[in-house]
Amino acid sequence: MNEQNPLQRFPIDREEIDTLMRVFYARMRKHEVLGPIFARAIAHEDGAVWRAHEEKIAGFWRNAILMDRGYQGSPMQAHFQNGEVKPEHFPIWLELFHDTARDVLPPEKAASMSALAERIGKGLRWGLESAQERHDQGPPKLR
Repeated sequence: MNEQNPLQRFPIDREEIDTLMRVFYARMRKHEVLGPIFARAIAHEDGAVWRAHEEKIAGFWRNAILMDRGYQGSPMQAHFQNGEVKPEHFPIWLELFHDTARDVLPPEKAASMSALAERIGKGLRWGLESAQERHDQGPPKLR
């Protein structure tokens, strides 16, 4: 928390979040498993479309940490609608996120970002697993 925003989850600023997202997605694009999935979902080439995505996701993190209400979207819906994102991708995503946070942020901020990413990642993974389970079972049996 800070004096300017008593609801802020932990001390980190907008620029640090933006830097983390920029470096994280640069690494994501090169990742052997996640890179192709994201390339098909966002853009095959680095450029303006990727910058817009990075800004959108930085907005998500600013909303989650700084209580900056600029983010519009539903991460669960986006990941579910993609169809290629599977629950088993989340540990890979988290490892890359943790490594990037440790590389670009001071240790305390990296630990705080990683802890929040773990909670968010677990929630998204659980949501995808639950949706997949419901899909596999087919429509509900009413009789």
